[in-house]
Amino acid sequence: MNGQMYQICCIAAAAKRALKDSAAPTYTPLKYENKIEFQFLPERKLFAAKNYTADSVAAWCEYCLKKGVQDIKLLVPVNVEDRAILGFSNTTQSCLVCFYQNEVTYFTAQWDFNSEHEVWNILYTEHDWKNAPAGKPHFDNNIESFKTVLIEIKELAHKIDCNSFAETFQKALDTLLGFTDYIDMPLPEIPKENLCLFEAASIADVFGAMGSWNDSPPYMAHEKGLDKEYDTLSNELLKQIRLALLYSINEW
Repeated sequence: MNGQMYQICCIAAAAKRALKDSAAPTYTPLKYENKIEFQFLPERKLFAAKNYTADSVAAWCEYCLKKGVQDIKLLVPVNVEDRAILGFSNTTQSCLVCFYQNEVTYFTAQWDFNSEHEVWNILYTEHDWKNAPAGKPHFDNNIESFKTVLIEIKELAHKIDCNSFAETFQKALDTLLGFTDYIDMPLPEIPKENLCLFEAASIADVFGAMGSWNDSPPYMAHEKGLDKEYDTLSNELLKQIRLALLYSINEW
């Protein structure tokens, strides 16, 4: 999975767990994450505006609670106009949405690479969601449709001689069905059923730059006259990955 998407999912899950348990969030930064900050909107205090920046996930969650946050959810678009952009930083279009009694705000992330130390500095910035939809979004379990597209795109991968990708899609399917676990990294503290969806989505996310499903496979599909099938199934796979993330992180 894209590292930026992985991080925001883990932060959202940690915040949700903290709200449920009335405890500090548990978040483990990965080795390439150097600094994570959260810039809140200015708050009017008497005759001046106060700007607060939290220097950790725990400090961010604590300040949200202090402000009276009632729920925090992950939002991410399920369709992307150009899948090729997903190989670049700052293209996930994901956000952390904070629901208060009388307002809704959301945080978006900016990732900046420190080439000297080969680490990333991440700044989440809060925005006011004016005219936010009434009520909080709800997401359905998409396990059946996710299974279907994994089976179909695995067959396509075999047809176009991309057997390594076929193996990846099979691993995602095995994980989705709870047969095995292929991920060796910190995972969000979410229920087992949700975790299977999250891990499967992580494995199946093959959209990136060089060496990804966006690289050689479209040309290999073209050579066999399977351009339309490649585009249709790739779009559907990305959609089901995103739906799986929205359900697994938000609905528990």
